[in-house]
Amino acid sequence: LPQVLSRLGYLSAAPELPGWMRVEQLLTYTRAFYRTWDDSYVRDLIQMFDISPRKKVKSLSTGQRARVGLLLALAHRPDLLILDEPSSGLDPVVRRDILEAIIHSIADAGSTVVFSSHLLDEVERVSDYVAMIQHGRLLECSSLETIKNSYRVLTLNFEQHQPQPPGCPDAIHWRGSGREWTAVCRDLPETLTEDVTLIGGRIVAEHEPTLDEIFLAHATSAAASHAGVSL
Repeated sequence: LPQVLSRLGYLSAAPELPGWMRVEQLLTYTRAFYRTWDDSYVRDLIQMFDISPRKKVKSLSTGQRARVGLLLALAHRPDLLILDEPSSGLDPVVRRDILEAIIHSIADAGSTVVFSSHLLDEVERVSDYVAMIQHGRLLECSSLETIKNSYRVLTLNFEQHQPQPPGCPDAIHWRGSGREWTAVCRDLPETLTEDVTLIGGRIVAEHEPTLDEIFLAHATSAAASHAGVSL
């Protein structure tokens, strides 16, 4: 078990670090547990994250503590890095630093990173494979490219006011009203253009959705279904 744990790096949303220690003491203490600890890499991370080794942990800001926590998770160059909401509640600058460090870790050492986050724009930046989970239900599990290529966002314009969107079994969720409706669809249904034309409409725009758009479409559709609303 120690041999397995020594190959793992872990960072939670709120890393529990001993407040009475100085950062340099915490680094020395943690170093003793890892044979693969890389002092040169630690110096690079200290400089990258602008960490003051002489400061006590309890005097650090939330963002600085997150940087120290990530440094400790990366310093021994783990084979598997597990990040559980690592940037939750942090300002954009610290989130950027964390993402850059993750990207460097993957590029330099070829580490595998399990990255759990509700900030899907971050997931999209760093992930090769994505699993979307809502209330314990697996919505998607595939490569990022496959997932994004499996959906389209369509904007439809109609000549007349439409009280509801056109019927389309591949549409996960519709939003809009009146003469303009937007749908997130699985792929691009072959019959949609014909169906829309028959009721006086046309497709005026389409694009590949972001992960945010895909997840929100599923989440909104599920919420509406649970509430007994038909969309």
